[in-house]
Amino acid sequence: MPEAQHSEVIDATPDVVWELLVDKMENPSKYVPGVQECRILRKDGPYSMRRRMKTTEFEVEEEITADPERRSVDFVLVDHPFYTGKVNNIVTLGPNEETTLAFHLQWIEKDGVHPPTLDLQEAVRKAVMHTKELAEGKQ
Repeated sequence: MPEAQHSEVIDATPDVVWELLVDKMENPSKYVPGVQECRILRKDGPYSMRRRMKTTEFEVEEEITADPERRSVDFVLVDHPFYTGKVNNIVTLGPNEETTLAFHLQWIEKDGVHPPTLDLQEAVRKAVMHTKELAEGKQ
């Protein structure tokens, strides 16, 4: 089971980082390298949707739900050529008032498929670092 996670302390308020995660739901190309196209298939309010995204590697459909109280977003794979599973993005405020952003990818390879070799750990790290740069630039 491919699993990857990365977290970073960010010099921005949790609200600033949360705004970016909510924006990422509808505008993934700002945050995810290789996104060529994104189509919202269904929207059930500001924190729940289904989208279809085309990247340079594959096409994927995701069910996305966000929890504003927890400042957490789940991207659940509905239709992916190689994997099932999800990615979670969460913003937390630590005991010393530090804002932390964490991404956790948990995918399961589908039976009988041979996915391309991807460095998922590095992809998750880069995604967190890119979001960190955007958040710190908004301060």
